Amino acid sequence: MLPRKLTFIALGLIFFPLLSPAHGLRAPIITDSNAVPAKGDIPTPSKYLPAIRAYQSEVVQKLNTTQRYVQHIAEAAQSGDLQTAQHNYILAHQHYEQVRTIIQLFANADETINSRADYYLDGVNDHAFVGFHRLEYDLFSRKNLTDAHNQAIALHYKLADLQKRVSNDELEIAKIIQSAADFPEMILKTKLMGLENQYSHSDLADIEANIQGSALIIRYLRPFIPATQYSRINQNYQQIFNILKKYQLSQGQYQSFELLSQSDHDQLYSLVSELAQLLAELRSQLGVQVYYKYKH
Repeated sequence: MLPRKLTFIALGLIFFPLLSPAHGLRAPIITDSNAVPAKGDIPTPSKYLPAIRAYQSEVVQKLNTTQRYVQHIAEAAQSGDLQTAQHNYILAHQHYEQVRTIIQLFANADETINSRADYYLDGVNDHAFVGFHRLEYDLFSRKNLTDAHNQAIALHYKLADLQKRVSNDELEIAKIIQSAADFPEMILKTKLMGLENQYSHSDLADIEANIQGSALIIRYLRPFIPATQYSRINQNYQQIFNILKKYQLSQGQYQSFELLSQSDHDQLYSLVSELAQLLAELRSQLGVQVYYKYKH
């Protein structure tokens, strides 16, 4: 008879057989022949670098302009000029929306700067409700210039920090192409429902800003885009701009979203949906990989 200890080991082998590579529980051995870099490890091809740096410089400039308008809000609020403060809010948010999908690449920066009240259980009473839309709420709903001034000052500092981060980071071509397509997706999810600016009703201005932001990326990537595809994309941009022009006021401002006709709303939805699809196709046309995994 086997000793008790050996019996236990023998029984253990019956119920817990030795593991082997066939069971697939061991990590694969990665060699040069089967390795694929993990997401984010694939460097941007050098041919894209001049375009990316030029575009990145423009993003920084847009953020600087946004800061300037936010500063104007603070000054107008301090002097008791509600109308000027409201006007500058719309301009500030427009410039922010022109680069917003790029900002979303920087951790939770967009959530901190641009979250809406409906993001939070306590809505407008939540202490985390700050940034652009809190400023919008103070200016257009509460018309409280003291609180608007304080919000504008805090937002100005956050934008200054963000601008430094964007200046010092290196944008990747895959993420930039994705950002171009994210702009129309953003329009479809919120702005064509009038959900972005619920107090100022300035969503038409932001729709125009998102299309401008998407077109800006495509302008820098144009040398790499097949001519036929570029023509289709550009034609789509122009059709959208033509509809928006019906609602354009002086100095590039727009009428209230509430004045958008159902017919124009439906046309915009169709065109923006088509644009999102056209821009999504660029990833394969330019040979840029977005999702990566190990080969099996």
